[in-house]
Amino acid sequence: MKVNWYLFPFCLLYFQLSFSQSNVTLSGYVKDASNGETLIGATAYVKELSQGGVSNEYGFYSVSVPPGSYTIEFAYLGLQSQQKKVELSENRTLNIELAAAATELVEVVVTGESEDQNVTDIEMSVNKLDMQTIKSVPTLLGEVEVIRSLQLLPGVTTVGEGASGFNVRGGSIDQNLVLLDEAPVFNSSHLFGFFSVFNPDAVKDVKLYKGGIPARYGGRLSSILDVRMKEGNSKSLNINGGVGFIFSRLAIEAPIVKDKASFIVAGRRSYID
Repeated sequence: MKVNWYLFPFCLLYFQLSFSQSNVTLSGYVKDASNGETLIGATAYVKELSQGGVSNEYGFYSVSVPPGSYTIEFAYLGLQSQQKKVELSENRTLNIELAAAATELVEVVVTGESEDQNVTDIEMSVNKLDMQTIKSVPTLLGEVEVIRSLQLLPGVTTVGEGASGFNVRGGSIDQNLVLLDEAPVFNSSHLFGFFSVFNPDAVKDVKLYKGGIPARYGGRLSSILDVRMKEGNSKSLNINGGVGFIFSRLAIEAPIVKDKASFIVAGRRSYID
């Protein structure tokens, strides 16, 4: 029997393509129902398969499963979880909005040990602060300051009295990488170093990596400061402002197309000049 070896690579390629197409993907964005902001770290759990995914920095999640009918549970800390029954025969997009929920805590008794799980991603020495936490920190002359609040964390020291810069675990200030929506910020100081350039009315989330820095970051030895900005309120017009001893500030956010596109404009002005 004569074997045509020229057709073998094509058969192998066809087999690989058929195998890779055996799964379908459910993906989308998880948002806060009150203002349309995307949620970082929301979970999408497939009950029938006991597996799921977590939304990334943009609130996007993706779950790959075999075709079939599934119950997907979406959850986020402090918000009411939501279950959706979906029939998946092809790739599908499903966007979810989670509403706020008040939960009464009850006593939890741990009586067993879980088996060792396969860990695919781990973040060590990471401090995550949202704006609600930052605004509760004592302020200088009544002005909320993003970077100054980080100086209260363990392992973080100030570069000088009254300055907004910081050192991490003995490193110098130039060994910190500051990112604003993944774009590097080379000078984060403002007003002679007393304040940072980050407007608290436009900031959504702040992460400080002090060790075990993920491979997607690089170029610095001490730490990574990852600042995420708001996308804007996609539900309704929201105006926030104030007058302080040093700054006047104003932030406007509103939908361009409701539930689809939004904008935010924020600014502040000092009185020094």
